[in-house]
Amino acid sequence: MADNLEGMREFVDLIAGRLDSAEKQEAGNWKGQCPKCRDYSFWVGTNGFSCTACSWKSKDLFDLDKALDQRDGLGIYAPEREEQVYSGPIFDIVSPSLLQEINKKKQEPVDATATPFKAWNNACRDEGGGEGLARGWHLLIAGNPGMGKSVLALNIAAKAMREGEKVAFVSLEMSQMQAVTRLMSIFCGIKINLLEHGKSYSEDSAFQAEAMIEENRQRCGGFMAINRRQMSKLTDITAAFRYLHEEFGCRYFITDYMQLAWTGNAGNMLDRITEVSHTVRQMSTDLNVVSVGLSQFNRSTSAAKETPTVQGLMGGSPLENDAEQVIMLDHSRYVKTPHLYGCDALVPLVIGKNRHGQTGEFAIQWDYSTLRATETDMSRLQTELERQG
Repeated sequence: MADNLEGMREFVDLIAGRLDSAEKQEAGNWKGQCPKCRDYSFWVGTNGFSCTACSWKSKDLFDLDKALDQRDGLGIYAPEREEQVYSGPIFDIVSPSLLQEINKKKQEPVDATATPFKAWNNACRDEGGGEGLARGWHLLIAGNPGMGKSVLALNIAAKAMREGEKVAFVSLEMSQMQAVTRLMSIFCGIKINLLEHGKSYSEDSAFQAEAMIEENRQRCGGFMAINRRQMSKLTDITAAFRYLHEEFGCRYFITDYMQLAWTGNAGNMLDRITEVSHTVRQMSTDLNVVSVGLSQFNRSTSAAKETPTVQGLMGGSPLENDAEQVIMLDHSRYVKTPHLYGCDALVPLVIGKNRHGQTGEFAIQWDYSTLRATETDMSRLQTELERQG
């Protein structure tokens, strides 16, 4: 009998060694973290174990041994219902251990990439840390045709490349030559007409752009990959996401643009957009990458002479619902400017939806000679709107 008791005490000591922060009590019992609810009100002794937080208890210490195996990834155990193993989403009790784990993560460096615009970066709270777009986020840039959605996205890509990001530009609209030429102008600040196909093309300017982009890749690893030919099938897009992520390490994806993706089995446009949006958003979560999708407005919003809202996205609410943020180019307040302002146009960017901070708006100015967009003061835009009536 004494031998059995001593053996049980040894077994208890062995199990207690596997409990997080376990402490030996004067009565001979151990107190540690419950493998089931993660609270620290868990007691183990020779007569079994019990948790005062979740009321889990048993006289069979082998139950506890199995539960610890499950916690440590060594096996699967479902107390009292071993034949029905739960395989759904994991839930955690808000307990000291969970809070400590979360607080520890908050002290880690922010894994986010800045946009070219300080006001936008400041609006990226939570995982964005007020610094930029965080991994796992999917967001939308919306605007009318010709307003500069793609060029704005390329400005964001150029900034990300300077931050060392490996960017994937998945083009469903622009040719590879068009997109690369625009990127060269934006990234290097070289006039676009010197890089375009035609009589104004400058080989020296092209060599200069090539050298600058390659120097950046060698220095910090940042580059942009773009498909050689336009694609449209959703299956091709998802395959491209996985391939570029696994083979090239891309963690920043731009899809230009969402409405052009084709599923082949959707009964109508709403079903198609829903499937496209859900799939692209899920890819950003699964791969833990930044995903920027471009979107058009519906016809009524495009024609309206008022600030657009997220309800005006072409394809309905699925696009809005799946996005962490929706950024909109406000065509109703777009204004061309005289060169005394040092730019060609001013336009507000409206943060119409933001799960991670405040909504609002800020102004950008366009330099159409280099296609560069830079942040400017809203008062300049307002002054010019009033001046032009």
